[in-house]
Amino acid sequence: MLVIDAAGAAIMAVCVLVSVWLTAIHPDCAQSEIAGLTRLIQAAQKDLIDLRAAGDRQRAVLADRSAELAESGHLPEQTPLEEYFRTLSDLAARHQLRVVRQNPLSSRRYPGLLEQRFAYEMTGSTPDLVHFFKAIETIDFWADISYLKVESGQSPYGRTPSDRVATLTLSLFSVLPSNGPASGG
Repeated sequence: MLVIDAAGAAIMAVCVLVSVWLTAIHPDCAQSEIAGLTRLIQAAQKDLIDLRAAGDRQRAVLADRSAELAESGHLPEQTPLEEYFRTLSDLAARHQLRVVRQNPLSSRRYPGLLEQRFAYEMTGSTPDLVHFFKAIETIDFWADISYLKVESGQSPYGRTPSDRVATLTLSLFSVLPSNGPASGG
């Protein structure tokens, strides 16, 4: 806002100097120039008022978003694995998928963040797999598919000839305990 105020002050100073110059050197056209400059100053003042109002609205939106962020979106202190796996099993069942394999992988540590990874292998039709992947993105916990491969051949585990095998790595995130080192893994 200071930049806008400074720009407005500079414009007004230039307008005053031009008015003085026109009045002292060209008195015959000074009146029309002064009227034009007055309109220019009024338009600049209106623009400044509009910009300040827009800035106030943006600050209000920022305050609302900051409040929303403060109320939600916190990483869990510990990953509730049992709840996550129950939710994932329910999602798979709702989308007519069969979980063939579920194996833990090595965890990764980042500054302030713990990523626990699990390998999944599941089978089902391509539309059911796609709906399941979309459902994972919309569930209300900190999980992400970090690797995905869908084989196009017939699944040896499938119930129907059109079933496919999806291999994916599911990453579950939580706050890194303060006593743990931050290193990649």
